[in-house]
Amino acid sequence: MNTFLYVLFLSSILIIIILLNKNNNLEHFKIDQNEIKSYFNQSLNISYPKYRIKKNTIFVSIASYRDDECSDTLESLFKNATHPENIYVGICSQNHPNNKNEECIPSHFKYLDHIRIKRLKHTDALGPNYARYMCSHLWRGEEYYMQIDSHIQFIKNWDKIIINMYKSLPHPKCVLTHYPPASFDSKPSHTCSSHFENNFHIISEAKIIENEKINKPIRTPYFSAGLFFTNSHFLYEIPYDPYIPYLFQGEEILMASRLYTNGWDMYNLSKPIAIHNYERDDKPHFWNDNSHKNWEEIQNESNKRYYKMIGQKTEIHPEFKYMLKKFGMGNIRSIDDYFNFTGINMKNKKVTSRCGYRFNDNKNQWLKL
Repeated sequence: MNTFLYVLFLSSILIIIILLNKNNNLEHFKIDQNEIKSYFNQSLNISYPKYRIKKNTIFVSIASYRDDECSDTLESLFKNATHPENIYVGICSQNHPNNKNEECIPSHFKYLDHIRIKRLKHTDALGPNYARYMCSHLWRGEEYYMQIDSHIQFIKNWDKIIINMYKSLPHPKCVLTHYPPASFDSKPSHTCSSHFENNFHIISEAKIIENEKINKPIRTPYFSAGLFFTNSHFLYEIPYDPYIPYLFQGEEILMASRLYTNGWDMYNLSKPIAIHNYERDDKPHFWNDNSHKNWEEIQNESNKRYYKMIGQKTEIHPEFKYMLKKFGMGNIRSIDDYFNFTGINMKNKKVTSRCGYRFNDNKNQWLKL
């Protein structure tokens, strides 16, 4: 056999091995095909109507999974608002049908006509990203959009404080976001770094600001899903992706990169408006509830979808490529611009911290304090 034929023979064998491995991977994909198709249904691709904007109103998105603190959150939200008549809430309630303690709406609630709710059985829940998508379609033209977790308590006049804070930002395409502290006496924090977990997930980190007087919001590279606030126009530019079932760890970095590449800037709050209960290990979550079959395999493919969206080379199941472009990055700034801004090195899986730095818009760079 001459050299050319020998090389051709080896190449053919290699191609056959690759194809067999790909087919083998699909054969071992355990999720039922009908189930997969239900996740990628065209009916979920809903556009947000062009509402007439209701000035000075706030829409609050609350995704709740079997949370016995949800009703307390709702009461605190209205009780501590300067203008409760301007607050409207969209809840995606994912509860056990026999557990009344998980009900989000308190009995005899004064502001029932301000509540819109989508109820799912907990067995039909598909993770926080999907629930937030459901909440977003309960928006009805309120000027501001706020997303929170369902176990939060608010300070007095929180609505007035955050609207004024938002109005202090340099342009309309800005977002206020942070990890709410665990206690009311906590100082502001800066979400300024991150780390790689399992060589794959990018987990953001916040640092309490100790020796600096903070009188205005601080630019951040990171998005915090547990509390963010902006004008509702962002929904038209960065619609929630309904096609990432069970996504969890990738939710925040995906939203941060989508915002940034669409020309939106993120800022940490200069003053906390709420506290968050982080001691929830004993509470039910979809991953420890024994109610969700195959969630790990589904989540693994959603992780790959999100990783593909942020420009990384990865093989994903064909169904999970559905509408990648619509729910992917914007075209105002590139994903590489985002990683440079953030200090994330995707190749080496290392992060250059922005803690102890402030971003200077005039010089377009991070400057050491």
